[in-house]
Amino acid sequence: MTVHPSDAREAASDGHTTNRSPASFWPVLVTIFLGSFAGMYHVVSLNVSLPGFIGIFDTELRVVQWMLTGFTLASGIIVPVTGYAMKRFGSKRLFLLAIGGITVSSLLCAISWNVESLIAFRVVQGAFCGLIQPVSLALIYRVIPEDKQPLAVSVWSFSTVLGTAIGPTLSGWLQSFDWPLIFLVTVPVGIGAWVAAAIVLPQDQANRGAKLDLVGLVLATGGSLSLLLLFGNMTSWGWKSGLTWSMLIIGAGGMAAFVWQAGRSRHPLLELKLLRNPRFALSLAASMILSFGLYAVVYFMPLFLVELKGMTPFRVGLLFLPAAACLTGATFFSGRAYAKLGPVKLIIAGSVILFVSTYYFSHLAAGTSLGVIMVWLAIRNIGTGLAMTPATNASMSAVPQELLGHASALLNWLRQVFSALSLGICTSMFYARLSAHQQAMADEGSVPASERYQLAYMMSIHDVFFVASVVVAAVIPIALLIRNPVKAEAVPVHLPKGGESA
Repeated sequence: MTVHPSDAREAASDGHTTNRSPASFWPVLVTIFLGSFAGMYHVVSLNVSLPGFIGIFDTELRVVQWMLTGFTLASGIIVPVTGYAMKRFGSKRLFLLAIGGITVSSLLCAISWNVESLIAFRVVQGAFCGLIQPVSLALIYRVIPEDKQPLAVSVWSFSTVLGTAIGPTLSGWLQSFDWPLIFLVTVPVGIGAWVAAAIVLPQDQANRGAKLDLVGLVLATGGSLSLLLLFGNMTSWGWKSGLTWSMLIIGAGGMAAFVWQAGRSRHPLLELKLLRNPRFALSLAASMILSFGLYAVVYFMPLFLVELKGMTPFRVGLLFLPAAACLTGATFFSGRAYAKLGPVKLIIAGSVILFVSTYYFSHLAAGTSLGVIMVWLAIRNIGTGLAMTPATNASMSAVPQELLGHASALLNWLRQVFSALSLGICTSMFYARLSAHQQAMADEGSVPASERYQLAYMMSIHDVFFVASVVVAAVIPIALLIRNPVKAEAVPVHLPKGGESA
């Protein structure tokens, strides 16, 4: 079957609601926002507060680390199945399941009686948080009118970045009062989102005859699991470790076999032929690269402020607040300006700002004032807000209605794997450069031993930010190709007999 991207916004014959009344726009969008935010908050909620659990449960870092590792693995391996799940059960039912699961698992985390039970409940929570992002994104294109979709995607994007921005600081502050509050804080949000979704989201059709590609599921799960384990432990294992090479071979082999299976299956777990759509593929590539630049700074800037500026996590969070405000404004602007300016201009403008600001951070000095850092963080978030939303909307708007579930799952899955890869590479590079800089200073003898670590630490962060700026610059030529994608007018996509809806 040949699918035309221009048909993506036409009313589908499978019963999905594609046009909502104007009065329902904000209730639907707020519901999706709350669900997405609750899921994203828990992705990063323990980034700062994790060491505190060592004393709480009288255990070791290698044990509490599984609160993050188990969550990440569960979240990563569940995403590929969301395309099938939306087809089989319907988007509304899956959204209710995901937000309900996040809420219940948060309660269970809060009443954990030991570290083992908390790790187990975090794994459950990770699975539901992995569901909420692709489901909420697909809902936007199913229940919100086409002319309002860019604004809706900007709000959805803001919910994910907002959760990333305030999650670590909020959880660190709550832990100082009582650690269960870290998990309980989203329970009212989850209950409100679940009730609102039950009322305002339209019921879509479920295809009870949908087939699950079990072979593809096993290959995708095994490949994702191996690669996520590799990226999460790359620094501690090292490149000489047998575990590193075992996970790399298993992960790469599993992914290659998954691609082969998806190409021959009549009911693929993920419709990888969407990547033949140049507009979707280019926009997805831009989105993944932008994520690399975004999370490199989000992860390493707090390290710079804590380690070299001596700031507390709470003060770091306060420093990021003006940047969050700028992100809000830029995100909403890009959503409203999308129809007039198109994705190319917005992505290029945002990428240029991201490149300049990230490159500036590669020259930070220990004496740089907090005011200057705050201003540049705000400028950088303007670039993020301008570029991220158009990249997401450009990819999803090129997809036919019946493949929205597959497209959303594919987009979120590749983003997650790529983000984990990026963070693993950046962390490995940071520690490798830290060791190299310290050794070079020791050989030269020009820097006192008491000052070597801090100076090497700063220089290593410079290296990471420089690489991130170079990578972000690659978005600009990609964005120019989105303007006139080759053969975008007709993209062959295999659909099961009968045109099953996603």
